Amino acid sequence: MTDKDRRIRKTRQVLRQSFASLLAEKPLEDITVKELTERADINRGTFYCHYKDIYDLKDQIERELFDEFVAVIDGYGVDNLRRELRSVMTDVFRFLQHNKEFGTIISAYKTDSLFFAWVRSEIFRRGLSEWQRIYGFQDSIQWDYYLDFVVAGCVTMLQSWIQKGMRESPEEMGALSERFILYGPGEVLGLG
Repeated sequence: MTDKDRRIRKTRQVLRQSFASLLAEKPLEDITVKELTERADINRGTFYCHYKDIYDLKDQIERELFDEFVAVIDGYGVDNLRRELRSVMTDVFRFLQHNKEFGTIISAYKTDSLFFAWVRSEIFRRGLSEWQRIYGFQDSIQWDYYLDFVVAGCVTMLQSWIQKGMRESPEEMGALSERFILYGPGEVLGLG
């Protein structure tokens, strides 16, 4: 890695940290490039070398997080979904905990978060091909609804955990999400 690459990476990191701290104070639409660059202690020209505007910064952060997220779940194959669902889910929660600062960014705007839209799409895509092989659903309409239900529930659970301050450990959340997916709320909540 060259000195130039290190400087670029450091500049982007400082901008992202400053962005996260500003987002903790105010809504995205109220953040200006001027105040961001002042907080990051860089000039505006440097910002514009990397990003078009504040929204581009947010989108690029989400894209990079999503790429890292995909790398986490790529470590698991079809057999893991059957035998180690808890491990997969625990690693997903660990990933978000490790990226807590940016979790705030992506969960602040849950309705238009690119990250969570991409996560939904990726889980659905994988589920459609991998889970169907595992469970052998024949009725594609029921399978689509089931997968919609599971994916929406998982993503909403991730968002909720971030918004509630990640109080539970990734291990607790992995176990809880596995039980919800495999057994529904009846067993988890003692209703069944």
